Amino acid sequence: MIVLYKMIKKETFCLLWPFFLYKLLKGALFITTITFFVFFLQKGITYFEASILLGLQFSMPAFFEVITGLIADTFGRKISVLLGISIEIFILLGIILASNYFTLFVLFVLWGIAGTFTSGADDAWAIETMPGHKRKAVLDEYYSASASAFSFGMIIAGLLSTLLLTSFGQGSVWIARATIALLMFLLLLFVKENFAKSKNRDIKGVQIFTENMRESFFHFKEERQTRNIILGELFVTIALVGAGGAALQGYLLESQLPSVSWGSVYSIAALAGIGVPFLAMMVSRKFKSKKKYLITILTGHGLLLLIAGLVLNPIFAIFFIFAHNLAEDFFNPVSVAFFQQKIPSQVRATLTSLHSMSLGVGSLVGMLGGGFLTHQFGGQITIAIAPLFLIPAIIFYFRIS
Repeated sequence: MIVLYKMIKKETFCLLWPFFLYKLLKGALFITTITFFVFFLQKGITYFEASILLGLQFSMPAFFEVITGLIADTFGRKISVLLGISIEIFILLGIILASNYFTLFVLFVLWGIAGTFTSGADDAWAIETMPGHKRKAVLDEYYSASASAFSFGMIIAGLLSTLLLTSFGQGSVWIARATIALLMFLLLLFVKENFAKSKNRDIKGVQIFTENMRESFFHFKEERQTRNIILGELFVTIALVGAGGAALQGYLLESQLPSVSWGSVYSIAALAGIGVPFLAMMVSRKFKSKKKYLITILTGHGLLLLIAGLVLNPIFAIFFIFAHNLAEDFFNPVSVAFFQQKIPSQVRATLTSLHSMSLGVGSLVGMLGGGFLTHQFGGQITIAIAPLFLIPAIIFYFRIS
C-alpha cells in the first residue's frame, strides 16, 4: 500500500484507501484459483465436471447480475457488497465440508449469485465517493490503482498457496480464502457510503428499481459505443476463460511443472502487475485512441496463445503464465475505464452489472468449452483454439467510433 500511495495523488489515496485495500484482499482470494482443478482432480472429479462447477458459478450473472445491480442502485451499494461477502464466507466453509458432487453443485450456484451482489456495486460505491467535479479525471487513476492493488493481493495469494500446499495440503487454501473474505467484510463494515436515496417518498423502491432497469436497457439499445464494448468483451471473455481455466492448468500439468510451484510463479507474475496498470494507461494515451490500444493488446495476446499451442516445456510454461497475466494487466484497467467513461452516474451500478452479466455468459461458454476440450484433447490444443474467439472481439472494437 505504501508503493501505491507513491504512485497516485495523495488526495485520491486518502479518499479511497479502504477500496484499494479491499481490492488487495480481493486479489488474495485468487489463492484457490491457482490450483483449483488440481484440488478437484484429487477428489476424483474430472476437468469437465470441475468446469461445470465453475461454469455454474460464472453463469449466475446472466440471471442475477442486473437484478442485484438494481438492488444496489435502489437500496445502497454498501448493503449489497456486505451481503455478497457474507454469503460467500458461508459457501466457502460449505465447500470445505462438502462430501458429494450434488452438494458442490448447489454451493457453486449460490456462490455465483453471491458474487453478483458485489460486482458492479463495489466499484459504483467507490466511484460515487469521489467528488462529482473530479470524478471523470480520477477514473483512470482509480482503475489503475485498483488493478495494482489487486496484483499486490495476487502476490500474497501465490506465496500463501505455495506455503499452505507444502505444509497442509489443498484444503488449507480454501480455509485461507474464507478468512480473507471475513477480513474484507470487517474492513468495509466501517466504511461510509455516499449514497443518496430518492427524496420523493411517494415513489416506492420497486418503482425506482423498474425505472433504473428501463433507463439501463434503453441506454444499451441506443448507445452503439457501449453495446460494442460489451459485446466485444463477451468474446474476449470466452477466449481468455477458455484458455485460462481448465486448459491452462491442464497445460501446466502436461508441461510437467510441479503444482506446488505454481503459486510462486503466479506471485512473480503478479509482481509485474503492480506497475503495469499505470504503464498501460500511459501507453494507451500514446495511441491517442483507447480503441486502437485495446485492439493491439488483443492481437498480441492471440499470438501468445498460438505460440503456446506449439511449445510445451516447464520453462516456456513459466514464461506463458507471466506473459498471459501481463497481457491481461495491460488490457483490463484501460478497458474498464473506457467503459465507465461512457455511462451515466444514476444507473452506473446497473449498467456495470449488465456489463458483468455479459462477462458471466462469456465465462460460462469459455469454461464449459475449455473444460470439455481439455478433457478430450488436452490443455495445449485447447489454448491453441482460444484465439479464434478474439477475432469477433477485435471486430466489435473496430466498430467503436
